[in-house]
Amino acid sequence: MIKIGVIGPKESVSKILIVAEEFYDVTCIPFIYSQVEEINELIDSGKMYINQWLFSGVMNHSYAIQNDLINSKFASYPMLHGSSFFESLTRIQQKEEKLFSSMSIDTIQKAEMEKVLSFYGMDYLNFELSPFYTYQDPEKLTLFHKRLYQENKAEVAITAIRSVYNSLIKDGIPTFRLTPSYLSIKLTIKLLIQKSQANHYKNLQLAVVGCKAFEVNDYIENSIFDWKTNELHLKSTLLDLTKKLSGSFIEPADGLYYIFTTRGEVSERIEDELFDCIDFLKIQHQIDVGFSIGLGDTVFLAEQHVRYGLNQLTYDENPTLLVVKNKHDIEQISKRNKATNLNITEVNAYLKKNFKDSNVNVNDVIRVSMYAHKHNIQYFTVEDIAIWLNGTKRNARRI
Repeated sequence: MIKIGVIGPKESVSKILIVAEEFYDVTCIPFIYSQVEEINELIDSGKMYINQWLFSGVMNHSYAIQNDLINSKFASYPMLHGSSFFESLTRIQQKEEKLFSSMSIDTIQKAEMEKVLSFYGMDYLNFELSPFYTYQDPEKLTLFHKRLYQENKAEVAITAIRSVYNSLIKDGIPTFRLTPSYLSIKLTIKLLIQKSQANHYKNLQLAVVGCKAFEVNDYIENSIFDWKTNELHLKSTLLDLTKKLSGSFIEPADGLYYIFTTRGEVSERIEDELFDCIDFLKIQHQIDVGFSIGLGDTVFLAEQHVRYGLNQLTYDENPTLLVVKNKHDIEQISKRNKATNLNITEVNAYLKKNFKDSNVNVNDVIRVSMYAHKHNIQYFTVEDIAIWLNGTKRNARRI
């Protein structure tokens, strides 16, 4: 079941939830705020189990993006041009029983507006726009509409922002809300479903983590026993990593190691652990290694891509991780640029507070929650937990 978090003021969220009732394979969960700054806490409370976020408008969506609260790949909002604009225009004319020829409009881009009016043969409309580029103070939009009305350049104001609407109405300026239409909301929900399904299938894509040992040390001076001991240390570290990836470990050649798994298992947390492996092996055992991740729809492609990545790896004091989707799409991740989206410290503190009177291991709760979210499942078995936590069925039953 896909879980979509619907975030916005109560009035807007209620409207979206009505449309969402038509989708039986989706659960839409409301996240309602009074002030836009409350979005920070709302997203924090839902990011462990929400697949996609549906914002009520461009303003709160932009606020979340600009403050790095979400990744744009996991969020969207209903468009306001097209059906949404014409629905508002029809409502204005019915209420006022008048055909307006000039108006001020905010949040819609000029190019979009011109295309829509030209397509429907409504070039006679005169309009002034305050296009939306980034999250901005609503007071600026209020002043924009007031100025045009006072200068007789606009007979009516159309705004997508509730606070702007309230302020203009209070000043006696003819104002109407530009809200998402039924069709716009429905199309946006469909888009989010497709994005969620695409992410799910992407997680099922095959991944091969390749490890290459660099011969930067003078191994010739070391005894065969030292060399074999180092090799055992390396394999032991990689086997621990294989467990965390729920993968399969093979050694195709001396100094070359593969872990076969799925893309969903290779999360940012695992990428961090790969860098930790590099540091650990270098500091504890004076072994220098590099990692490459090959992705592909088949085992053959994933292995080809990881081999290509390993061939590009060279020893560097500042290690990098290569992620190869194909020979023309290679992402180089540097350790110093790595940052995790999930604040485990905050989650840990939250769970400790809620489970302080129980015998539950907080780390087990985090890991089970993350795996269930990653695999998009709400029900799982003892066998699933045993695999996820690399433990016994007895321990899984206890959990």
